[in-house]
Amino acid sequence: MLERLVRETEMPSVEDLSIFSDLSLADWATVQQMWPTIPEARRLAMVQTLVEESYENIHLQLGRFLRVALQDTNSQVRRLAIEGLWEDAGEDLIGPFVTLLRNDPVVEVRAAAAAALGVFVLAGELDELDSAQAMRAEEALLAVLHDETEALEVQCRALESIAFSGEMGVRHLIEDGYYSPYEEMQLSALLAMGRSADTRWRGSVRAELDSPSPTMRAAAARACGELEVRAALPDLLELLLDEEPEVRLAAIFALGRLGGQDAIDALEAVSAGEDEREAQAALAALDEVLFYGDDSVPLFDEESPDDWDDWDEQDD
Repeated sequence: MLERLVRETEMPSVEDLSIFSDLSLADWATVQQMWPTIPEARRLAMVQTLVEESYENIHLQLGRFLRVALQDTNSQVRRLAIEGLWEDAGEDLIGPFVTLLRNDPVVEVRAAAAAALGVFVLAGELDELDSAQAMRAEEALLAVLHDETEALEVQCRALESIAFSGEMGVRHLIEDGYYSPYEEMQLSALLAMGRSADTRWRGSVRAELDSPSPTMRAAAARACGELEVRAALPDLLELLLDEEPEVRLAAIFALGRLGGQDAIDALEAVSAGEDEREAQAALAALDEVLFYGDDSVPLFDEESPDDWDDWDEQDD
């Protein structure tokens, strides 16, 4: 297959390219050796095809293949390789990602590396990763956030990733991002609030449900679900009628996290609707309701706004 990629002009099919899935150590070494001899355009097409296919095909194991692509001379190949490794929590990736974040000359690659490091920050918080390794990822992200010369896109991704950390200074970084003059950074701050699991952000994310920006409304809705802002249930039900699809989908996600009979009734109605994407999202949200909670025993009166507020205030 490698020799075909070097010589022939026709691009192999996805089925043929699947040979690069789950490489043995010997095959991995061969790919590393021959990778630079494959024409650049073909390397890009290969990585793009396989990464896209991996989102649909859970049987594709591209870890070793994409580790080769991380070192490619083409910045698009490097970026796609990083994005394709989003579920790979191998500790050996921390070093390459940190190096790319610090040294890659291309903004999009540095931003992708910053986003990818969030997996390791979270793993450290969950005690699933050695603390020294997690700190290595955190320090690289913090350096980016304190570098005034760094591109906004890279800092946004860094803020979203560092949000998983329980370090006290992170709260101030999120607050600074929220009050940034740039909407892109404000949006990242909302995403960071949701990821932080810090209930003190509940009021802020709920307030943004009325934002004139659809991307802000969507981020706020998702954060309301992640932070279990139960007082926002009426607002989220209204967002199911929002004119923007991304907002409706975020509201569906949030209702799945909140649960309760009102949320279940609304999700069942959406799941029976004509919009296939929203119907599928609603079914997934209903599964989440069933997985995380039993609504047969109400903990408070859903019709009482005071009970919703009291529920939230328990964590404030």
